[in-house]
Amino acid sequence: MTNVCTFRLDDITPDMDWDKFYRVKAIFDKYKVKPLIGVVPQNADPGLSRGEYHEDFWEYIASLQKNGWLVAQHGFRHVYETKASGLLGLKPASEFAGLPYETQYEKIKNGREILQKHGLDATIFMAPGHTYDKNTLRALKKLGFVCVTDGYTDIPYYMKGLLFVPCRSSQPKLSGGVDTICIHCNELDEGDYRELENFLEKHASSVLPFAEIAGQLWYPKKVLMLRLQEKRNLLRRRIKTRLTGSGTLQLYLQETYDENPSVKRKKRIFGLPRLLFGRKRNGNRRQNKT
Repeated sequence: MTNVCTFRLDDITPDMDWDKFYRVKAIFDKYKVKPLIGVVPQNADPGLSRGEYHEDFWEYIASLQKNGWLVAQHGFRHVYETKASGLLGLKPASEFAGLPYETQYEKIKNGREILQKHGLDATIFMAPGHTYDKNTLRALKKLGFVCVTDGYTDIPYYMKGLLFVPCRSSQPKLSGGVDTICIHCNELDEGDYRELENFLEKHASSVLPFAEIAGQLWYPKKVLMLRLQEKRNLLRRRIKTRLTGSGTLQLYLQETYDENPSVKRKKRIFGLPRLLFGRKRNGNRRQNKT
């Protein structure tokens, strides 16, 4: 089975945390990886304003594009207006899902025109929060987009005349099949940089340019089998997210972390009994004391 990935960087704005962006870029440059970058055409989300505003932003992004970094349109203003979770149901908030077709069309069109004005003719779309609905896809198709960087299947597929390249992970790992690893530079810490570099050092040959993945011709339409596969993967994600919210699990992950993947794996295997039975034993101890 194919086991490859590509990278995408979200929330690219003129006032993002540039120090973090440059650190990530240096790692990608070292391993000759050219990620897909999601540019917000007209950012109005204060949560993305993390650094000094760069007046030469558009020229810089255009230079990255000339050097092989693909550009995607990341929404329009990155402001959530509805509580709709869209087709994937990953987040109960959206800039697009739940809005009328005409409204979505105008927002996407306005964003596309801003990018085009600056020499960025992006035909790849990246929805904030991974939330989009059928009206979003209809508008994208009408406006000439050809690809959406989203989906939860193991392989890319076609739906509504658009190619969907799965985006299942926010951590550097090979998930089986074809996957896009989604990185938010603004949120990274020291451990994240080490994890990214360790992954690329080991798996750089399995990291493909987004254009190479999108350019394949064998991808199927989203038939029933792929719909069921996506439901299965989304269910696994929901279970994992719920478990991750557990304080006990978080402590287990912290205590068993190691930069060396093989050491980390051993620590986590040997730490499983404490994770599974530690809380119960502690609970019984408390009951015996009362």
